Amino acid sequence: MNFQAGEYEAAQLSSFVLPGAKTRYAPDRVCDLKHIKIEVSFDFSQKKVFGTTTLWVEPINEGLRHLELDAVEMIIKRVALSTGMPLGYEYLGGRLRIDLGKLRRPGEEVIFSIEYEAQPRRGLYFVSPDEAYPNKPVQIWSQGQDEDSRHWFPCFDYPNERATSELIATVPSKYFALSNGKLIHMHEDASKGVKTYHWKQSIPHVSYLITLVVGEYVELKEDFDGIPVLYYVYPGREADARRSFGNTPDMLNFFSEKIGIKYPYEKYAQVVVADFIFGGMENTTATTLTDTTLHDARAHLDFSSDGLVAHELAHQWWGDLLTCKDWSHGWLNEGFATYFDALYTEHHKGVDEFRHEINEDMEAYFREDRERYRRPIVFNIYDEPVDLFDRHLYQKAACVLHMLRFVLGDDLFWKNLQHYAQKFREKTVETTDLLNAIREATGKNLEWFFAQWIHKAGHPEFKVAYSWDETYKQVQLTVSQTQKTDDWTPIFQTPVEIAIATSHGVERARIEIVEQEQRFYLPCAERPKMISFDVGNWILKKLDFSLPEEMLVYQLGQDRDCMGRIRAAEGLGKTGSPQAVKALRQALLRDPFWGVQAAAAKALGNWGTNSAREALMAGLEIEHPKARRAVVRALGEFKNDESVAEKLVEILRRGDASYYVEAEAATSLGKTRFSRAFEELKQALAKDSFNEVIRAGVFEGFSHLRDERAIAICKEWTQYGKPSQARQAAVLALGKLGEGQRELGEFLTDFLRDSDFRVRLQTLAALRELKDDRTIPALEKYAGQTLDGREKRLSRELILKLKEGQNRSEEIKKLREDLEKFSQENRQMRDRLERLESSGQKSTLATNGHEMTVPARASVGPMKKMSAKPKVKALRSEISKSRVNKANRAKKTVKRKPRRK
Repeated sequence: MNFQAGEYEAAQLSSFVLPGAKTRYAPDRVCDLKHIKIEVSFDFSQKKVFGTTTLWVEPINEGLRHLELDAVEMIIKRVALSTGMPLGYEYLGGRLRIDLGKLRRPGEEVIFSIEYEAQPRRGLYFVSPDEAYPNKPVQIWSQGQDEDSRHWFPCFDYPNERATSELIATVPSKYFALSNGKLIHMHEDASKGVKTYHWKQSIPHVSYLITLVVGEYVELKEDFDGIPVLYYVYPGREADARRSFGNTPDMLNFFSEKIGIKYPYEKYAQVVVADFIFGGMENTTATTLTDTTLHDARAHLDFSSDGLVAHELAHQWWGDLLTCKDWSHGWLNEGFATYFDALYTEHHKGVDEFRHEINEDMEAYFREDRERYRRPIVFNIYDEPVDLFDRHLYQKAACVLHMLRFVLGDDLFWKNLQHYAQKFREKTVETTDLLNAIREATGKNLEWFFAQWIHKAGHPEFKVAYSWDETYKQVQLTVSQTQKTDDWTPIFQTPVEIAIATSHGVERARIEIVEQEQRFYLPCAERPKMISFDVGNWILKKLDFSLPEEMLVYQLGQDRDCMGRIRAAEGLGKTGSPQAVKALRQALLRDPFWGVQAAAAKALGNWGTNSAREALMAGLEIEHPKARRAVVRALGEFKNDESVAEKLVEILRRGDASYYVEAEAATSLGKTRFSRAFEELKQALAKDSFNEVIRAGVFEGFSHLRDERAIAICKEWTQYGKPSQARQAAVLALGKLGEGQRELGEFLTDFLRDSDFRVRLQTLAALRELKDDRTIPALEKYAGQTLDGREKRLSRELILKLKEGQNRSEEIKKLREDLEKFSQENRQMRDRLERLESSGQKSTLATNGHEMTVPARASVGPMKKMSAKPKVKALRSEISKSRVNKANRAKKTVKRKPRRK
């Protein structure tokens, strides 16, 4: 299952465990489910399903007389054995308790059927056009994960039970019905105007993977080694389908080879649906994907479906062929799929793209750890299973697998995964199974690794100090772990690779970190030109490693590791000297990897001097659209700079090859607070684009501009009938624009009842931005009524956050204004310093309430020429200290003492 970006950005929270959460365990298995057959037909107008579900079971222990199934909000019409003999039953609270008629023995096959009807509110979704959206397709689609299959057919709805399955669906003749496995038969009854599709899945799987999609589709067919590869899309979207899914056969080949098990099923189909509540879902042999992943050629410049497609395809092994037997071990599904979609990036696009993607996964986890909570990856205290489907389960778990690869090395890593996959194929697994598989395949005991990364929480925060010993020709590194340790967060043990560059080349050393503070002495023939800590960025960590500017400049220009160059760019962005700006400009314009160019652009934007602006202006001609987008984003840091604003207006008016560059131009224009920004943004709302990205950029620009005239425009675009993605962006912008406005709080809470799931999610994000505790009653009502676990969780987190922050909105608003004013003053000081250093003129600068006179550089005499440098250095230091002190005061103002479970 794939969560799309933004779904889990929420209010800061210290504890993952919310009030009322319980310790959860997998239920007992009283029988072995062998097979399940589902026969369904529908009333489209009433959104009803009529079904008969038949189960083949064998008792596990002696004396089985009753068993219970999950079945929510159903009308149970009849329960009977395959012989026709009726069976007694009780139906209460979503549980169907069936009397099997007599005591049953182990190995005795019992076949029984349940006839029912339901009007599902979860699990099975009916999509249809209306007056506001006349072009929306007619569809029915299911979504079983985590425990929602019980809403449309009776079943054992937990991942510790596997069975083969078949599904027989009768639908109007113009519709196609897709399900798991092989199409056994399709029969059309012309007199009734219906078709019946019979699908059968021969490899056992869990109930949440049973799928049904009904709608009007065209089929595109490819082949992987004799296995049909099918794409089902809307008529007229065939070219977009090939563009979006065309790498699927290559992915099938790559995963089959690396995992050591050829794709094991009868087919692999991908079908798009409207209004999907996730990015994708890995139903066995038939993945469901949001139709928003289909994209045109212009979007393809810097948008790809490959990550989503690879993630769901990887699940066919990790999640489907092997399934976590308990939700607390869900990382064995989601962490593996997340890492494998990154591995396909490495295979398809190269190591730079791969390392950049892993770094983005790290940053996603860090945001959740910083802004929401910290928890172990394996954890069984929660309210609903979906609570666990977060950045720890996906991105952090993927990074843990990445570190496992580093610890074992490539050969042993793949040897282990192939052994693990073969041993547990068609079975359920838990974390100890993987740990034991490593021991069996490699002889390595990695209990220490699993203890700290899987069963503990957090990550190391390294502070590294470097010194050079000329006498002994040694590099000394002092490595300290500065993270706050507690019952959850330990001192970490990890290997780290160090690279040291000299005029003789690059030497590498592997050190073992096991203590809170250690010193390492590394021989080196001469003073190093570059030192890289954690070459390749394998370790999930925060790193504070201050190096001399000349070493950072060398690393930015010479390091072969893209992450080393990115870290160098970040370091140079903190110094801001003319030499640093020059090096960043060169990296921006010439580095072969767009990720480094983007890092250089960000660093230049953060420093914000005239020379930095000139470098960014030159960067607007960069070919790679992602790097160009980063340049445009960085230009947004130049507030009240008319030349920058005019350039952004030019981009918006003439357009760009990339939708996303135009969208970023709109956002950055709002950040500049340019006098004409409102009118320019208003005109840009006329631009159509892929998934409304340009309009979303406009609304984000409005939120930064903070012009109250934008409120009425945003309100207009929130209305039902506007494109969904534009509505979502407008709702979020209102939350950012309307802080403290009671009327906007009432306006936004109305959208908690919206029929569009993603609009409701963005409403929660908007209310988080609004910070209005008067919305608490509406949120409490919503949390008590919504059926979706994600909405429930996010609303409850927001309620707690609002209660913690009552009466603090004015304090925060004043702090924000102070920080913005300080940023402008600091930028002015940096510009004056830059002019001083470049022109040699005497200048008096005000810094942090004091005046400092910096003498001009003398034109004669080496001693006089150097005399200005200490004061210039002192000024730069004073600016830096001023920034740090201001930031620290800000943190003290808003920070709360963290709570840890």
